[in-house]
Amino acid sequence: MHPRTLINSKWKTHDRITGVQRYARELTKALADAGLDFDQACPNPGPTWKLTLWEQRILPQHARAYQTLFCPANMAPFALHTDVRLVVTIHCLRFFFHPENYPRSFVNWYRFAIPRVITRADSILTVSQTAADEIGRIYPQAIGKLEVISPGVSNVFNVQGARGDNQIPSESYWVFIGNAAPAKNLRVVLEAMQHAVQPHRTVLLGVNQYQLDAIGVAYPPQQVIPLGHINDTDRVAAILRGATGLLAPSLYESFDLPIIEAMACGCPVIASDIPVHREIGQDAPMYVAPDQGDQWGEAMDQLVNDFAIAQFKRAQGLARATDFCWSRAAMQVMSIINQANDPESTNP
Repeated sequence: MHPRTLINSKWKTHDRITGVQRYARELTKALADAGLDFDQACPNPGPTWKLTLWEQRILPQHARAYQTLFCPANMAPFALHTDVRLVVTIHCLRFFFHPENYPRSFVNWYRFAIPRVITRADSILTVSQTAADEIGRIYPQAIGKLEVISPGVSNVFNVQGARGDNQIPSESYWVFIGNAAPAKNLRVVLEAMQHAVQPHRTVLLGVNQYQLDAIGVAYPPQQVIPLGHINDTDRVAAILRGATGLLAPSLYESFDLPIIEAMACGCPVIASDIPVHREIGQDAPMYVAPDQGDQWGEAMDQLVNDFAIAQFKRAQGLARATDFCWSRAAMQVMSIINQANDPESTNP
């Protein structure tokens, strides 16, 4: 006999583990640890069009044997049998607000599919109140279905363990975690390095040399170390533990998981002053306008030169990171899934 819940695990087909895939992986593990009985459905790896066809045509057929389909990675089938309840996590609307970050085919598909997924969904999870407000504003049909459940911090991100990396010189360094897409705003980090009084070595995770040079901003090559994408979270945690601080200059985020992971590693954070960073970081990061390279340079100089401020921000970050827990998130998600499996149980 099947469990009552099926999880869409299409995210496992991605070679690169980024924020959405990490959320799905950690949450699925935490749901299992919390005692949720579920099956997983996953296609064979293949081109995007084939994975999309599987999700929209094959997955609904599998799901008919279950009461609830949970899709934790943005997309879900919208032609789903009416007897199957759909719970979906929509992480962000970057495709809507910053379409320049994606291929046109991706943007067109999401603009077509996401409103249909929202209409079909019984419950919509998202990762911050900022994201929930955006989803409700752009897609009013989501209002009444939205639940904000924050991601957690994986156990690997802590103050213990290895520090640094064999590809990084032993001198102090900053860390940027993201990609070269415009919304991640790596440009302002490169500008900051030109304005700063002190030289600041900066390690880029998720950006390779070709992508770095394509941004078109001058930078001191001896001070920038592009390591490309790293899937190994143990290695990322070690790099964060050894860092002077994390630079999080995004123009748009729905959550920004590296911020709380850095704080959990005792790594101070300088973040762009955008609503979601204020929501998740509260007073722990130093905040700088995302378009002011000179101010980013000043903040980097200050955090290096003022030991008391660096220690204070490190302590604030460690305290704030304890508010994010995968087991707590799993219990909240499991409650929603169980209500979907037994909708009458919510009636008085």
